[in-house]
Amino acid sequence: MAVTTMTVQHRGEGAIVWDIRNLLVNDSITWTTDLNYSAGSLEFDIVEVDEGFTPHNGDIVKFYWDGIRIFYGYIFDFKYEPEKFTVTAYDKLRYLKNEDSLVWPVSTLSQRFSKVCNMAQISHSIVSASSHKLAAEVCDSKSYFDMLKTSIENTEKATGNLYFVAANYDVVELRKAPYKALTTVVGDKSLMTKFQYERSIDDAATVVRIVREDETKGQKSTATASGKSAKDTHYTTVTASSRHNIDNWGRLQHVENAKDKSNKAQMMEQAKALLKSKNKQAYTLTLTTLGDIDLIAGNAVYVKIQSLKDIGLGTRSVLITKATHHFGTKYTCEIEMKV
Repeated sequence: MAVTTMTVQHRGEGAIVWDIRNLLVNDSITWTTDLNYSAGSLEFDIVEVDEGFTPHNGDIVKFYWDGIRIFYGYIFDFKYEPEKFTVTAYDKLRYLKNEDSLVWPVSTLSQRFSKVCNMAQISHSIVSASSHKLAAEVCDSKSYFDMLKTSIENTEKATGNLYFVAANYDVVELRKAPYKALTTVVGDKSLMTKFQYERSIDDAATVVRIVREDETKGQKSTATASGKSAKDTHYTTVTASSRHNIDNWGRLQHVENAKDKSNKAQMMEQAKALLKSKNKQAYTLTLTTLGDIDLIAGNAVYVKIQSLKDIGLGTRSVLITKATHHFGTKYTCEIEMKV
């Protein structure tokens, strides 16, 4: 396996295409994909030569590994030190960080995805369409990523389907997870070289408060969903499954404003829904494996690790949320998963 294409080209018709394969510093190519509304990135080092070639921000980068198209993007950053450039390029998802102000009518995620891609002037395709109608919304000075995030989260709540955006070389696609449900097994005897399993309550909440300002009386009315009862005339407290977690983790409180024109019952529904989503640990599994092009964010693989099975995590198909590939004499990657 080897780099079969690695070119840099200034934008514009007739610009010189530089083949930089022979300039690459060994084992310096890193490709990252991430479901967390981030552009895919390609980082690499090249040696300086006296042939008139210098990378420029905005230059087009194309990368093939073993004849397979991996990355198409643009240089956004480079660092120079004697006889070496360190280059960072991003795929077309980077242009979804552009900010705008839009008023969305009632429309689907697919329609909003097409709209923001057209606004960002990037080629795109809908691989998995959503027919769910989203409520009208005003987005003021938000990035296209933030607009899509809200639409994706609301679509998932309504349909149970998780959508995401990814770059397929030079085309940005709307996909449904998992994009590829691979039969590949990663574990003790297959691909994996090491792993790390983490449980965290850093972003958890055992108490959720929803606050609504009463404009007529100048007071605030609140609804609280928690695991313990509380006698407070200003709040309504509901006992939920977090009682056990308050005892174990302490009081971890999250506060949000009520949705527009919510009454007390609707505020309680909002509090309970938030509590359900936040009153839990985050489980993260990170694996270091031998390189495999299909191990990218949005795909799912089977994980089979005996020591994890011993603590209750048996063989199962798990969604990859982030993947970092290191190309070189040894092709390896790290994949992160939510389990």
